[in-house]
Amino acid sequence: MNIDNFFNRLAANNSRNFKIEELNAQSHNGTLREVIRLALDPFTQFYQRKIPVYEPNQHSVGGLQTAIDMLFDLSSRTVTGNAAISHLTTILSGLEEDDAKVIERIIKKDLLCGVDVSTANKIWPGLIVEYPCMLCSPFEQKLIDKIKFPAYAQMKMDGMRFNAIVRDGKVEYRSRNGKEINLLGNLDDQFLAMADGGEYVFDGELLVLFPDEMQFADRQTGNGILNKANKGTISVEEASLINASVWDVIPYVLFCESYCATPYSKRFSQLRTMLENVKVKGKRVWNVTSTTVDTIDQAQEIFQEYLALGHEGIILKDGSGVWEDKRAKHQIKFKGELECDLKIVGTEPHKKKPEWLGAIVCESADGIIKVNVGSGFNDEHRKTLKEKDILGKIVAIKYNAKIKNKSGEQSLFLPVFVEIREDKDIADNSKVIQ
Repeated sequence: MNIDNFFNRLAANNSRNFKIEELNAQSHNGTLREVIRLALDPFTQFYQRKIPVYEPNQHSVGGLQTAIDMLFDLSSRTVTGNAAISHLTTILSGLEEDDAKVIERIIKKDLLCGVDVSTANKIWPGLIVEYPCMLCSPFEQKLIDKIKFPAYAQMKMDGMRFNAIVRDGKVEYRSRNGKEINLLGNLDDQFLAMADGGEYVFDGELLVLFPDEMQFADRQTGNGILNKANKGTISVEEASLINASVWDVIPYVLFCESYCATPYSKRFSQLRTMLENVKVKGKRVWNVTSTTVDTIDQAQEIFQEYLALGHEGIILKDGSGVWEDKRAKHQIKFKGELECDLKIVGTEPHKKKPEWLGAIVCESADGIIKVNVGSGFNDEHRKTLKEKDILGKIVAIKYNAKIKNKSGEQSLFLPVFVEIREDKDIADNSKVIQ
């Protein structure tokens, strides 16, 4: 079977059921299964997000399966730096063009056909361990009533969620879906000093700070730079602008087990001590702005102060909360505007300029909320965003309310495009969309 053609066929059909049927029919194909695992497994990285220039079919490495086996030298870091680039070039140039395209999908950690971790695990149960990530819950009074005070009111800013994973004397940066973030060594010295020989996962948010102006970039500018780090195309100058606001630390072994019973108050205290002990020049890793509050009224006051300053809001955290791979009910989001993350399942052309993008067709993860979004795009978006490139991507949408459309389906009132979420693979479920 030509696996590249198979993926192209999946990409051409938006139906998840179609993809599942096609994958089921090929579930016996061991090479296809391994390609999908390597591309989607967040714990398998190849540290080569940029595809080198190569000419296919220049020699023979022995076929696609042999090429897949050769990728182990990259994932194990047996070869690094220029040697790794040369090794990947050898692999790609030793394959026929279709097979080389399959290797490209693996290296990019993107199958480019709308198949995600949940779909793969539906065909091959347990094939891929989902990357652990603790999320906070949207504001609900019944959750607020269960918060134990004193609690922490922490500033929420418009950055990119990330993990700094320190192990074996090295630092890896991952987005919330487990994909590598290439910071070109920026921040390494600080996280290594914080870990002090231990193996930890630091949880936080990446932000872009312009030193001359001493202010953080707006969301569009900042995340434009951070998305380059996600794609592996960031420059040294851009990487030097990246700072980190951190709010949690979890021992690496417990992170892999998706559960840490240590209460948040102790984890946060440990994190502050780690940061205080770091003595480096040009500090770019900071503790999240955090205030201890004794009542919900105090938390609301801080929330309103932050909104007035142009920040996104706060996260209210119960100090007794554990760390777990789920949406935590002991950490609650206060936001001034409603926003959700949806999956792009189609596009519509511009009415006056059919070659341009007019709107994106979006759904929640469970398919219950459906909405067409035509606002928020500038001319550059409309000219450059093509369906083949954005289909299956996750997109941030601002809106005024959740409503029912004329057909009685759940939808969103006045939806506005914010950005493509390169750091996410799964949309929000309708139950968490307010």
